[in-house]
Amino acid sequence: MIFRAYILRVFSALTAICLWLAGPAAHAQGADAALLVADSVLITENNRLVAEGNVEAFYEGTRMFTDKVIYDQDRDELIIPGPVRISQANGDVLLADSADLDSKLENGILKGARYVLRKELQIVSAQTDRVEGRYTVLRKTLSTSCQICGGGPPIWQIRSDRAIHDREERMIYFRHAQLRLWGLPVFYFPKLRVPDPSLDRATGFLVPKLVSNTKLGFGIKVPFFIKIGDHADLTLTPFVTPKTNTLEFRARKAFRRGLVQFNGAYTQDQLIPNTPRHYITGFGAFDLGKDVILSFDIETTSDAAYRSLYRYAGRDRYGSNVTLTQIRRDMFFKAELFNYETLRENESNDTIPTLIGNAIYERRYKLPRVGGDLSARLELHGHKRVSLTDKVGRDMGRVNVDVNWKRDWTLSGGLRLGLETGLGIDSNRVVQDSTALGRVNRVTPAASLRLSWPLIKRGQSGASYLLEPIAQVGWAGGSPSKLVNDESVAQELDEGNLLSLSRFPAKDRRETGFVGVLGVRWQRLHSESWSAGVTLGQVFRETADPAFSPSSGLQGLTSDTLLSVYAKTSWGGAIRARGLFDASFQPRKAEAQVSYSRNKWSVSGTYVQLKKDTVESRTASVAEWSLDATYAVSRHWTAQTSLQYDLIADRTARTRGKLIYANECLSVGIGAERRFASSTTLTPDTTYELSISLSGLGGGAAGPRRKCKTY
Repeated sequence: MIFRAYILRVFSALTAICLWLAGPAAHAQGADAALLVADSVLITENNRLVAEGNVEAFYEGTRMFTDKVIYDQDRDELIIPGPVRISQANGDVLLADSADLDSKLENGILKGARYVLRKELQIVSAQTDRVEGRYTVLRKTLSTSCQICGGGPPIWQIRSDRAIHDREERMIYFRHAQLRLWGLPVFYFPKLRVPDPSLDRATGFLVPKLVSNTKLGFGIKVPFFIKIGDHADLTLTPFVTPKTNTLEFRARKAFRRGLVQFNGAYTQDQLIPNTPRHYITGFGAFDLGKDVILSFDIETTSDAAYRSLYRYAGRDRYGSNVTLTQIRRDMFFKAELFNYETLRENESNDTIPTLIGNAIYERRYKLPRVGGDLSARLELHGHKRVSLTDKVGRDMGRVNVDVNWKRDWTLSGGLRLGLETGLGIDSNRVVQDSTALGRVNRVTPAASLRLSWPLIKRGQSGASYLLEPIAQVGWAGGSPSKLVNDESVAQELDEGNLLSLSRFPAKDRRETGFVGVLGVRWQRLHSESWSAGVTLGQVFRETADPAFSPSSGLQGLTSDTLLSVYAKTSWGGAIRARGLFDASFQPRKAEAQVSYSRNKWSVSGTYVQLKKDTVESRTASVAEWSLDATYAVSRHWTAQTSLQYDLIADRTARTRGKLIYANECLSVGIGAERRFASSTTLTPDTTYELSISLSGLGGGAAGPRRKCKTY
């Protein structure tokens, strides 16, 4: 008789079995044993229950599947003569030829067992004991996460006399363990402890990496991860070659409302004998409540070439800062303090602004009766040089107050009219520069009127089209500032400031006089085919402002022509480009980004061109392009490459290539990088790297599972 065919009899049978398995205590405390379901159930004279046919047992998330179960009430034991499968709530699976278990499925012995953890790591054993509902003890084991095909050995395996899996700590302990590759022993460990695949953080060694550099020689990096509670950790990575002894570190700490992280390294090498070399970077952020965020960044290094040589990605100017921000719907506050350190050959930390402070408070108001938006902004700024020498040690400070009102109207025929007015009050003070005015106070009123005509059309394909010509006329009182330009050195005309009242990046100076703008915007938008856009604009002014640099595009009475384009397709291609073109339509500044991602390919490239501009400390023109590409050669092989080329010098600046093999149990990466940069602190070098990772031991699967061949 099949119980599942008759609902009422199934319910009655299950209830009877549960109460019988639980014993007399079930009536007082509720059933505390496994729930058993089967096609047929027989109670024998010797106080045994025999369940046969599609037998399933359940207990607190653990499920057992088999063909036959014999329950001995006197010993409170389940005897399973045939193949059995036990699935646990965390996804682990036990497969065995036979088993003797208690009624809670927690303790017992399994013969010919195979233990599968998270569908990744499998441990085959001659005998498996389940102890205290926590430990799984396996004897004479073979452990691997590799697919086993044709009876041959897996790529890697760990053989041991005994393995113990602690389900609470999620750790596996091996005794007398051998690591074998393709069946050949390569390492022996008297004792070995590894995390199971479900554990992301555990103290122990991470994936080592072999590194060879033409300057540092051949060496190895062996990271050691130290878990410091649930919310902090430390990673120490010794890097040793014949020419260097380096210790890298990373420290992390998470708080209830914030986090911090520090990275660094300490080195003694033969390149600079008897001189310690180091670098430290750090960052952190904390939520102080009421939308207030406190953050900091730290950067420092011992010398200019250190981080570049050791591949610790650095810049030629380091900055440390602490920032306090509060952002709400109609309010913005930001206070920050910076300290800069330059590594450039043509700069000195004594003569550049090394200590900089900023504070900004801004509010926005809706004006119901008048209409439009009113914004009020207060800004404080100061920067200081270390040098005490006149002129080169110049220090500056300023206070700026801005009040702006803007409103838009829609006229007949779809015309849009925009009006903006503003008043700027500035107080600037210069010290330690006898050629500059001590304090300068200015009041700058400004206004602009904008007219645009957005024309919108929907095509037959469902795409939306926008054509919008724009014209603006503006005026600002006063005359060009005579202050030394310390802050607004790098100006540039772009889409963001095309219609601004002032295009200087800082408030130490403002545009003055009459200014006109002409522009046009075109867009095509379609979610399923392709989208594109073009912006064209130019600025005209009554009087030229000498503070604009030659490459800003804003020098003279007529600005360069701003041209910006973008396009994006449904098949994975995208391009974004922007340029400033002079009167003969020759590019003064140009940049482009191109990307493609589809199927096996992923490619991205950039192009940058900048004219020589001594005002921006650029003594020579710059033109270079870079390319990054990834190609999936097959299910398991991936190739990566990157290239950076200097068009002015007509030579490669940097090139890099990497080949990765990854399957369900193994990941191997081999790569090489060549840097061609040359200076007083840098010389060309080449680095080779090799890393091997065994998946299933504390991490997820590296790649797709291999398929066994069939004949």
